[in-house]
Parts: sequence; structure tokens; C-alpha cells
Amino acid sequence: MRKTYLIIIITCVYTFFSCQSKAEKIKNEDSSIITNRIDSLFTNEYAQDRFQGGIVISEKGKIIYENYLGIADRTWGISVDKNTKFDIASVNKSMIAALVLKAVEDNLLHLEDKLVDLLADFDYQGNFHSEITLHHLLCHRSGLADYDSVSNELKKDNFLKFKRSQFSNGEYVNFISKLPQLYSPNERFYYSNFAYHLLAIVLEVTYKMPFKEILKEKLTIPLGLRNTISVDKNNHIIEKLAKDYCYDEKSKAWLQTPFIDLSLGRRIFSTSLDLNKWAQVIGNPGWLSKKSLNLLTKNHQNKTENISYGYGWVVFDLNTKSKIGDLKISKPYIIHGGSTDGYKSMLININNQEYVISFLSNLGNNTNELVLAQKIVQILIQ
Repeated sequence: MRKTYLIIIITCVYTFFSCQSKAEKIKNEDSSIITNRIDSLFTNEYAQDRFQGGIVISEKGKIIYENYLGIADRTWGISVDKNTKFDIASVNKSMIAALVLKAVEDNLLHLEDKLVDLLADFDYQGNFHSEITLHHLLCHRSGLADYDSVSNELKKDNFLKFKRSQFSNGEYVNFISKLPQLYSPNERFYYSNFAYHLLAIVLEVTYKMPFKEILKEKLTIPLGLRNTISVDKNNHIIEKLAKDYCYDEKSKAWLQTPFIDLSLGRRIFSTSLDLNKWAQVIGNPGWLSKKSLNLLTKNHQNKTENISYGYGWVVFDLNTKSKIGDLKISKPYIIHGGSTDGYKSMLININNQEYVISFLSNLGNNTNELVLAQKIVQILIQ
């Protein structure tokens, strides 16, 4: 009888591991098919001059695809690699928002703080609505203007004169204060880059240090993001920087975009790998509290506006949709893209780290970051 039981047990164990092995084999085969399809996608995008840069995709914290394509510097023929830095453009809003919440956790700031009080040490000729709060700035409900409201003179040549204006903090606060207030605070969603530029200045006032040092001390060092930096001087040489290019139809050549100013330190440079790590922080309490993470990824907009935006992230949950950032999938996710001069960026966290997608490109408008993201998720989520 004991011998019979032993045989049954051995048979069951063998069957279990045999089935497990087959299931694992099927899973590996499926993963291989997915990565091959993604590889084919990027090979084609690169061949069509629609992408060059870095791409990292992780599944539940494990990298399943990583690739680097193209040229970082066309003058010297330097290729893109895993340590090549790109301007992450508006993806920096996710970091700025997180730094503000870090200051809130340290009881240095409060979401109800009024902008006029936070800027009390600055002399400015215009005005800010007295009811604008940090919360309004973070979720784009301040009513502050955006680039479209600057003068026609500053708009010329793709805002080139404006981008070359070397403002001090005080001069920039004064400049923004004189732009028209488009809406009352909390009246509606209106995407304002200037709101986030003011948040960076508020952080500098709060910590009494340059934004580049705040980013380093409070975010990149604690999280091990070794290739993520901000600079505030134009003569600062960024190691392993991808130059930004746009295709010129007249000359049929790739031209580096004209110089733009860095004096306010609003720009953040990073790698696809660092960005992927950063997106995984959102959803893992530790560096930020669960409460703060919920604030980042909670929709703070009215449902009637067809916009779903938290703090520095476009938010798609199971109940809300948004006319920006739609990947056309049923899973919840947070997303933010960026575009500035020759750089394009995209960062996506699907279903709390089920998949995290990050990519950076330096081909200007030849890269359609949202369309490319949609193609990726169509492969991942079948």
C-alpha cells in the first residue's frame, strides 16, 4: 500500500512539474513573439526616419525589451547607447510635481498655499489671481496662460527669441505676471507650461537652492537615477547628450535645432532606462507616501471636460477617458509625453507596473510619440 501511495505521489509531482514546464515554455514562446514584433516595429520606424533614440519596456519590474538606435551626434557620428541623455521635455512635469509633493510631505509647502504668498519676495508689474493655489498649478487649473499668449515678436521662428531670453527668477515671474489670466482658478483645465515653470521657482524659493540641486538631492540620488540631470548654465557640457535634430525639406538634410536658453533650469535630461525606473516609483510607496502617490495619479478634472489629469500625469482609470493620451486600451494607466525642438519623449505606466514603456527620440516631429506608443501597446496588450 505504501508503495502504491509513493508511486501516486511521484506521478503527481512529475505531472505537476511537467505541466509547469510546458506552461513556462509557452509563456517564454509568447514573450519571444512579442519582443520580436516590437523589435520589428522599431527596426521599421528607424528605417523610415520616424525614430532614433532609446526604448525600454519592462513587465512587472523586469525589462523585456531594450534597444538603442541611431545617431546621438551627426557631426561626430556618435551612436545612441544606454547612457545617452535626451531632453525629456514635458515628461519633466511628473518629476516637478513629485518634488512639490515631497516638500508637502516635509511640511515645507501645502497644496492650499496661495501663489501670491509663495511669490511674495518678488517684485512684479503684473498680477496673479489671489486664489491660485499649488493644487491649481499642479493640475493645470490655475487659468494661467501658455506660450500662445506671448507677443508676436517672441513667437517668431518657433519662439526662438523667447527661448533665448535669459531671465532671472525675478524677471521671469514679472514676465509671466504680465500675461493675461485666461480663466479664473479652478474654472477649467488649461495646460500651462508657465504654471510648471513657476512651480520650479517655488521649489527654489522653498529649498533656497537651484532647481538642479533640488532634483539631484531630493530625487535622483535617493532613487538611483544616475543619468538624470538638470542644468542652469548654457556653457555646461552635458556628458553623452543626444543633439536635437529636425529635417529641413529645402536642404534635404538633418539640421541641429538652434540654441535655446537653460538659465532657469526648467529642462531635465535623462535616459530611457532612468525614465523607466522613475515610472515604476509611481505606484510603489516609499520615496513618496501612498497619499502623495494617489494625488499624483488621481484625476483632478471635472468629468464633463473630457480631460483626465492628475499632478504631472494624464490619468486613465476604468471610469474616465481623456482626449489627450488615449492609447485605446481598457487597462488603467498613466501617461505623459513631451515635445521640444528636436526632442520627443514618452513615459507610460500601465496597470501599476504591469508594463512600463519609456522612449526618447531626437528626430523632432518625424517622431509621433503618441502614435508610436499606440503601436507598442497594440503588440503588448492583444
